[in-house]
Amino acid sequence: MGLDGTGLSTSRTDVSVVVSTYNRRQTLPRAIESLLDQRVPPSLRYEIIVVDNNCTDATRDLIADYLRRFPKVVRYAFEGRQGVSNGRNAGVRAARSPIVAFTDDDNVASRTWVATIAQLFRAHPDAAGVGGKVLPEWPRTPPGWLDQKHWSPLAILDYGERPFFTSARRPICLLTANLAIRRDVIIRLGGFSAAFPRCQDHELQLRLWRSGGKVLYAPELVTFAPVDPQRMTRRYHRHWHAQHGLNAARMRLEEVTDEHGQLRATPPATARLLGAPGYVYVDAAKTAWRWLGATARRRTARATHHEHRMRYLAAYLKRTAALSRGSRPAFVQDLAGFARDHIMRRARAVHMTAGRIVAVHALVAILLGASAFDIATGQEHWPFSPYPMFSSVERAWTLDSLLLMGVAADASGREFPLRDAAFIAPFDQCRLNTALQRARSSDDQGRRLHAMLEDSLARYETQRERGAHDGPPLRAVRVYAAHWTLDEQAQNVDTPDRVRLIDEAIAAPAGTKAGN
Repeated sequence: MGLDGTGLSTSRTDVSVVVSTYNRRQTLPRAIESLLDQRVPPSLRYEIIVVDNNCTDATRDLIADYLRRFPKVVRYAFEGRQGVSNGRNAGVRAARSPIVAFTDDDNVASRTWVATIAQLFRAHPDAAGVGGKVLPEWPRTPPGWLDQKHWSPLAILDYGERPFFTSARRPICLLTANLAIRRDVIIRLGGFSAAFPRCQDHELQLRLWRSGGKVLYAPELVTFAPVDPQRMTRRYHRHWHAQHGLNAARMRLEEVTDEHGQLRATPPATARLLGAPGYVYVDAAKTAWRWLGATARRRTARATHHEHRMRYLAAYLKRTAALSRGSRPAFVQDLAGFARDHIMRRARAVHMTAGRIVAVHALVAILLGASAFDIATGQEHWPFSPYPMFSSVERAWTLDSLLLMGVAADASGREFPLRDAAFIAPFDQCRLNTALQRARSSDDQGRRLHAMLEDSLARYETQRERGAHDGPPLRAVRVYAAHWTLDEQAQNVDTPDRVRLIDEAIAAPAGTKAGN
């Protein structure tokens, strides 16, 4: 008997298990042993087809040994065209069963895997396929961010304990590491697409769902996958999501799936920009904003999720643009159509005319653009200042400000600024000067300003007596009017040109209460 499988019995089999392998000499024996160690009823017959996908290591010799020891179960097929899609298609062609099951060359099948597949197809004659869990075998404790939401790059899967059908109404991909499909269905669909070196299982199931077929997710159908330590790094996950975006763009996944997650019968009639629908750009903008917000709030898990989604969408838009190959005039037409479509949708949503929507967008653009100009130039131009109620525009290189100073009660009488929020509440450093200026300019003969100084003095002493700070006792709190002539870099702000005392609140003598 040769390695091509000639001379084998052509007797009936119920399930054909296809394992396509490429240079996995170290992990393949464990996968084959798990398939040989199946608990099946005497009436159930199955075969294991190991496809040599042009291996260059000692895989061929390994398979020859299994052929010698298990000639009635193990079969060999060769596929010289590289790629797992080609390897699995070769296994389908060699299969002699109405059911073809797939698993990977480094996975371990549970002992009832083959029997469960046969039983599920008998119980669900309307199912085109069945699939189940692919549970992880961790080499070490995974990092905290690597929860179940981030399992996709690891080629593991667990959709819970309740069975359900995947279909055009619920297009959830099941992995070929644990998937069985009726042979006539695969042949009718044309097999796995060799154009997809990755995501070939998703692409096949898309065609299956569009044809009206459905696949059963059965939680009792289990295989186990060892997790490569390299796949447990953030770098790998970022790369995987970018690659997934490129393959999803080739499937037009964002266009064939509606907002409810169901497959569309036809692509939506909407404006496109560089080949992609406008709502994909909107989704990318929202995802980028959420990523930024989660990062700013240090919500690591959520930021990681949004980052991966952003990388997926960026790659999706990049590949879609490359596939569209639009000319410059076409790009301008796309941009105009996208803007028109966005304006009309917003107008319908808020019950406004298109003209008013354009006016609102123009006003927002002016405000945001002017604020961005202020930030870029480092100057403020009212009313576009980010803080117009706290700031004033200086036309010359000068600065006038009020300084709140404490005077030590010891013999030195040194002065130091009062900046701690506990002493100047309810104000802060951003609003203190404005508050002092307003109090000074009020027409109450300075009573309001003096009361603010007394309040700061009382707060300081109360905090000191409580041990909240180690500052010296104060003899007084003073407010000065200071003037600076600034150099171009504003590096001389430590020493004002002129200082003038405006008011002073003096501490009450020891043993008395303030105000007596």
